[in-house]
Amino acid sequence: MPAIPAYERDDYVRPSPAKGPGGANETPEPPLSGPALVIFRLEALLAAFCVFMFSEALWAPLFAPNQENGGEVSWMRLLWLPVYGLTLLLSLIRAHRFLRILPALGMGAALVALCYASGWWSINPEVTSRRSLALAFTILFGLYLGARFKGSDLTQIVGGTFSVLAVGSILAALFYPAMGVHHDINAGAWRGLWHEKNQMAALMTFGFVACCASAFTLPQRRGLWIGAAALIFFLIIMSRSKTSLLACLLALAAMPVLSALRSGGVRGVLFVWGAATCALIGGAVFFVMPEAVFKALGKDPTLTGRTAIWDSLLRLSDQRPWLGYGYKAFWGPDSIPNQIVKKETHWDVPSAHNGWLDLLVQLGWVGVILFAACLAATFFCGVFRFARVRDGYFSVLSLCIFSFLILSESFILGQNNLIFVLFICAMARLTANRMEP
Repeated sequence: MPAIPAYERDDYVRPSPAKGPGGANETPEPPLSGPALVIFRLEALLAAFCVFMFSEALWAPLFAPNQENGGEVSWMRLLWLPVYGLTLLLSLIRAHRFLRILPALGMGAALVALCYASGWWSINPEVTSRRSLALAFTILFGLYLGARFKGSDLTQIVGGTFSVLAVGSILAALFYPAMGVHHDINAGAWRGLWHEKNQMAALMTFGFVACCASAFTLPQRRGLWIGAAALIFFLIIMSRSKTSLLACLLALAAMPVLSALRSGGVRGVLFVWGAATCALIGGAVFFVMPEAVFKALGKDPTLTGRTAIWDSLLRLSDQRPWLGYGYKAFWGPDSIPNQIVKKETHWDVPSAHNGWLDLLVQLGWVGVILFAACLAATFFCGVFRFARVRDGYFSVLSLCIFSFLILSESFILGQNNLIFVLFICAMARLTANRMEP
């Protein structure tokens, strides 16, 4: 990457005092040293541990190698207790920082409240209640990440964790292929420390963006972070996940566009014009020749049978259009609607493979409208504030990647799911009522 002038870097703080939300002057916090630095590093290490646990890398395949009950074994719930305890403890210690993200706090509370309330009409109230509690801690940890750490610290925590996991995944693929490589229908595709290649690739996409953002905000360590990003990109290629590879390439292409938008002037106009033209051309080609596009991506027009799943789900959602079947209740092993989908598709369907449809059958149109409003509000703030959230564009790119991935995977309102954690983190930063100096 070319050298970036100090005044354009995301970690640059102007010497003049900035105006606070109430009009008062705010000065940058002095560098940490002594016990304060030790405490910060310990807190960052604990946050990285929670990121690792929410990623479900290594420990989930070891304890549930065949993904029994969807990868959830009853005793494995005990493993989440220290994560929830740490999340609660860290959030209480930094409770004053949550005052900076009141909009996201309100939106997160509304989502949890709807999920918990769905226990009243759920086809499996016990599952709905238990997983709503898990969702509450998942959202709380995402809010904590967004409120606690400044941009460069956040990207280093996420990027550093994924760099370690990437090295572990490569070692597993090379020296323990029984775990690190698929031997089924996806034979030869790398899955690293995860159950499945798409799971690894989707998560690594966020790690790739975090490493690129760290390279942007920390020029003194740029070579190290570029190397980590290249390692993660290699792992995504070896997973053969075209969706995640496309997401990485789009994020990589978006970075200079965002930089140009931030700088303004003729360069900004040219980049925006070029990006809009490419998007229009791509959309037109997909609209006119969708089968050719799918063939170029190596996918069949039915998206590996997913269209049959979607048709079945749409028919079932018509029976409970407004409130759905209850949060996380639809896909239970004893669920009658789940059995209907399996019978109609002749496939042991684990999820809708589309976040919006999964949300529709769980919480109906009420849930879809509520989450769409949260997503739209975050996008609206992101358009006008991405340059002020000084994290190397990590938040706005995480938002875009999440919105892209939920078209093919069920990450919306995912309890104990790192991808949803990072979306909540991005939502907190982009909609914050008080910006970090």
